[in-house]
Amino acid sequence: MNKITFIPVLILFLAMGANAQTARQIDRSTAQQQTNASTGAAKISLKNTGPKAPISLSGIVLMPTAFRGNGADSIGLGLDFNAAYYIGRLYGENEYDWTTEKSNYIDRIGVWLLTGDAKMLVQSEKKYRPAMSAGVMGIMQFRDSPQPTLNQPTVSVKVDSKNTNTYACAYVVLSKRIKNKFILNAGYMDGDFPKVIYQLSEFLSKEAMSLNGYSSFTAPSGMLFTGLAWMPKAGSSYIGIEMLVPQGASQNPKLFNLHLGTLLKLNFEISYLTFDGGYDLMGMFQFRYSYFPREK
Repeated sequence: MNKITFIPVLILFLAMGANAQTARQIDRSTAQQQTNASTGAAKISLKNTGPKAPISLSGIVLMPTAFRGNGADSIGLGLDFNAAYYIGRLYGENEYDWTTEKSNYIDRIGVWLLTGDAKMLVQSEKKYRPAMSAGVMGIMQFRDSPQPTLNQPTVSVKVDSKNTNTYACAYVVLSKRIKNKFILNAGYMDGDFPKVIYQLSEFLSKEAMSLNGYSSFTAPSGMLFTGLAWMPKAGSSYIGIEMLVPQGASQNPKLFNLHLGTLLKLNFEISYLTFDGGYDLMGMFQFRYSYFPREK
């Protein structure tokens, strides 16, 4: 074969080899894309059909909801344990003529609340009706520091040194979910819980009551409570606020607890206590554990 004939044959052979190599690369690329597509579809399917971790909606902060724990949505019993620790007052003001200072800040409170909450869901939630539960709460309250003393110049008083108390109460509560992002909550409680509120500020102590003209002070037994919870995403943890209003209480105290765990990634809460003549802004930690029904 002379050179003139050999060169076109060599060029034809190389072109055929390049075409075959390109075809093999295209086949491998197509196969890889099909494999990736099937793997991605499997992951999406797993993500969409896999079980979601239930979010406990059995309480907002201190107050219960009508729902049972761990995502249970049926008539039955529920049992929760709740621990709350009021660290201290961040800032507060008062208007009493017997105080030497009208503003207070960074004061220790040191109140622990350990609560057992047992409920019976008696009416399940439907499209137009709320869930309803009745329950009881047992509370152990103790201090790791005494209640702050009163800052008044002329009257000598002895602050109650009892640091441990036990309380009990019964309640009925209604709760309704709106589009799986909002929860409306309202209920009535009868028992000792209002006594807890009077432990959170020295301006609500018996000594302060006597200085304000309440000679015979008795904490009320009835209390209304209400709350709102918002889940930014359905099934996610929530941001919530609750309001506790003792009925017929001296100095009309109202306690607001704001749940910020979703924003702060912690169980840190802000509480606002208002009463006739002043208010306190407090910090607290809170943790709720749903013991029953168990998570499936």
